[in-house]
Amino acid sequence: MEKIIECKDLKKNYGRNIALDGLDFNVYEDDIYGLVGENGAGKSTLLKILAGHILKSEGSCSVLGTNIESSFEYRRDCGFLIENPSFYSYLTGMENLKYQASLRKFKVDDEIIELTKIFKIDGALNKKVKGYSTGMRQRLGIVAAMMNRPKILILDEPINGLDPSGIIDLRNFLLKINKEWGTTIIISSHILNELSQIANRVGIIKKGKMIEEITLDDLKEKNEKFIRIIAADSKDVSKIVNVLEENLKINDYKVLPNNIIEVYDIVDIFIIQKSLAEKDIYLRSASIVENTLEEYYMNLMGGLK
Repeated sequence: MEKIIECKDLKKNYGRNIALDGLDFNVYEDDIYGLVGENGAGKSTLLKILAGHILKSEGSCSVLGTNIESSFEYRRDCGFLIENPSFYSYLTGMENLKYQASLRKFKVDDEIIELTKIFKIDGALNKKVKGYSTGMRQRLGIVAAMMNRPKILILDEPINGLDPSGIIDLRNFLLKINKEWGTTIIISSHILNELSQIANRVGIIKKGKMIEEITLDDLKEKNEKFIRIIAADSKDVSKIVNVLEENLKINDYKVLPNNIIEVYDIVDIFIIQKSLAEKDIYLRSASIVENTLEEYYMNLMGGLK
């Protein structure tokens, strides 16, 4: 697959505050790339740099083979929804769409009207945007980002303000345009379960650094079922570890915060419970878990909270 976004050692400083700290970022043609991280990790800063809204401090970044600071021409082939969509409140929804289309030198056609129907905003196009709810503005912003059939679509927290049906509409349409239009999609979200339903690759950002890039297929291979034990008392954690190692010869495990122990060796959960009970060690719970993107993310970020 062709690499269509490549950023190397990307840095962005706001005075003494470091938003991006040597971040590497690669997106390939036809990716649906999920970008995750804590608030303030640098997700929106990265997307703003890609959109040309702000300049990087150091490093290099190219989109569709173009250095993003040498030319803005690449933006004609992109669609953006960065943070809250911006519209003229005294114009109607349709007037805003027509204005944004004129900036890109095309007209609002039947295909764009169909987009407004898909995202259930068609009935409000003749109303002024100042009367729109947060969800309606978000739907209009999504339509505006897509109406040029972009080669690359960049969405920052696009499900904010959407109701459950709106989230489903967006998910299904992103999958559709990725397949039918060949649109490469970058989507940041704090709803990891939603990302796991559409993304084929995920990048995890922490404190301005890319700490992991992983495909969903690799994630599934890594995240086979495991046993999660929660001790009734913190004093029992070391006792449980001793039984696992000495009695059951289990070496592949991890001790996490909140009295949690995860066992990755293949072993019958009932054997673990019986062995602990024989030592008068009782548990708050013991369960078989299949790791999700959310579990993987939390472990990578330093343990369950």
